[in-house]
Amino acid sequence: MALTTAYSGAPAGKMPFDNAFGFTFSQPFQHESDFTPANHRVPKVKDEQPIFVDNPSGRALTYSQIRADSLTLASGLLSLPNLDPTDLKKLPPTPSCPQGPEIAPVVLIQLPNCLPFAPILLGTFASGLTATLVSPALTADEIAWILQNAKPRVIITATACLGAMKAAIGKQEGDKAFWDAVPVFTVDAANDTYPLAFSGQSNPQDWRQLLLLQAKKAGSKPPSAAQPNQRLNEDQAKARTAVILWSSGTSGRSKGVLLSHHALNFATASLWHDADYYPPSGPQRWLGFAPFYHVFGLCNVFLLGIAAGARVFVMQGFKLPDMLEGIRKHQITYVHMAPPVAVMLAKAEVVEEYAKRDPQTGRNAFSSVVGSVTGGAPLGHEVVVQVYKRCGFRIRLGYGLSETCSTALQRGLGEREMGEQAGDTGLPHWGVEVMIASGEGYAAKEGERTPAAGVDVEGEVLVKAPGLMSAYLPVGLFSGAEPDMSVTNEALTADGWFRTGDVGALCKEGRLRITDRLKELIKVRAYQVAPAELEAVLCSSESVGDAGVVGIYDDDEATEWPRAFVVPAGGKENKSRADLEKLAVELKELVEKRTAKYKWLVGGIVFIDQVPKSPSGKILRRLLKSGAEGTKGVEIKLYEKKKRSAKL
Repeated sequence: MALTTAYSGAPAGKMPFDNAFGFTFSQPFQHESDFTPANHRVPKVKDEQPIFVDNPSGRALTYSQIRADSLTLASGLLSLPNLDPTDLKKLPPTPSCPQGPEIAPVVLIQLPNCLPFAPILLGTFASGLTATLVSPALTADEIAWILQNAKPRVIITATACLGAMKAAIGKQEGDKAFWDAVPVFTVDAANDTYPLAFSGQSNPQDWRQLLLLQAKKAGSKPPSAAQPNQRLNEDQAKARTAVILWSSGTSGRSKGVLLSHHALNFATASLWHDADYYPPSGPQRWLGFAPFYHVFGLCNVFLLGIAAGARVFVMQGFKLPDMLEGIRKHQITYVHMAPPVAVMLAKAEVVEEYAKRDPQTGRNAFSSVVGSVTGGAPLGHEVVVQVYKRCGFRIRLGYGLSETCSTALQRGLGEREMGEQAGDTGLPHWGVEVMIASGEGYAAKEGERTPAAGVDVEGEVLVKAPGLMSAYLPVGLFSGAEPDMSVTNEALTADGWFRTGDVGALCKEGRLRITDRLKELIKVRAYQVAPAELEAVLCSSESVGDAGVVGIYDDDEATEWPRAFVVPAGGKENKSRADLEKLAVELKELVEKRTAKYKWLVGGIVFIDQVPKSPSGKILRRLLKSGAEGTKGVEIKLYEKKKRSAKL
């Protein structure tokens, strides 16, 4: 039925209520339900079924061992002091969580993809505590901001990140007694042999001590008196925060996104309802290189993989040869990737060996792959077509955010659907509603309704679903101040819509097309970079008078890169080319020292006379992007473009 207004999707059907651990291990897709169509039913996942397999070594983590070790680790966490899951911080009601979001004591997890990630995160869910997932790529300054706001009571970090973590802890002002008491456990991700036997003698900080704590305290009662895997009722499942993800904001600082247990469970169920690649490909075999600490990898690969009984070959980092060999060796059925990986598949020479078809059978190394999904950033249709012609499978575009989980997906696996859906990001997932705002205002109080635009009319993309965030983590919440809900209230309308900041339109068939972004965030691969953060770093230099940062799109790499427009202190006209080149190197080093690698100024620096601004002082980024008069200046390249690498 053709749309008459820009609204697509439908409210969710029935879903069980439980904590994220309980739902994931409940065999949720074994029987037909509102979220499991008859042809998507999955045979009971057997205890001995390998779920996560370390790609280099072949070490496997079975379904039953993940479950058992997660419960053991949950008991280990609950045996630590100051970790009572009933010690909840309650926030005021929000449009997406009328019960009022609740946050249990926080466990910070900073790990690359690795086998220990499974019992650590799922054990945190089972314990009733709240997890927060942090990228291993962050600098000490960036981690310090998260520590200040999340106030974790336990930290589990990769050995390679320990130096930055200690430096971040050292930056916390006041409350020294609190930080001295926070236990820090480590995972040597590169050398960890889990799930092989562990003696416990090597390192008192090793994360596996948490698997032994309960055994050491046999006969003693955990301080919290709580037991792992407590079932949650409807209100608890919707209110209790399972995980805090971190999303960059236009203020320049990352914002904590609160996702409830029910939000994660819904996201898992919604993805499987629309898994049209199953059962044609039968039992699922996936590569796990999409980061599990990112919403895309967390929902699409990590949680869904367990619930659907998939076999996930875990990769700590991405290297194209490893991916190609993994697809061929393990007969991968479905691939989850970021747009730059798609560009490599379309253009990299090393792919040719795997794309070549056997003259007798007509098959190639990709013949086991039924389809693929990409998310996190835009991808041109030309690349999709090139991969289909070269490799033989379709890459579908998905749309989602940390605040909404997976929102929309292109349907179908064949060439016809690929052509028909060129330029859009598909239909809303099961239980997800998408609307385009008319621009005539947003519901500000109970009883008001946000008006929708017409079909094929551009406006802000709004999303409503059980998978929405319940709130942003209020800055300074754990310092004792009243929670500041203003950022949450700006993002959620009174009638329950999340304002994505993206501009798009809905066609008459209900498919979403993203055309622009209201938000100023720069999408570097699957990461978000706030221009204001880089501007603050640049302007911290005494040699800089002013600065503006925008993203410039690189067609070859299918990503944006940050480019800085800088006004030198004292003016550009008083400096020679050599002076500006010297200053550019200083600023390059400053940014590299203060930020994660994906935020570096790969787009270069342009020295200009004045940053264009509105009368209110807002930077006119569109003028910087378009090369308007006064913005062309002296351009300095900071990084040489390398020949296409097989490493992402």
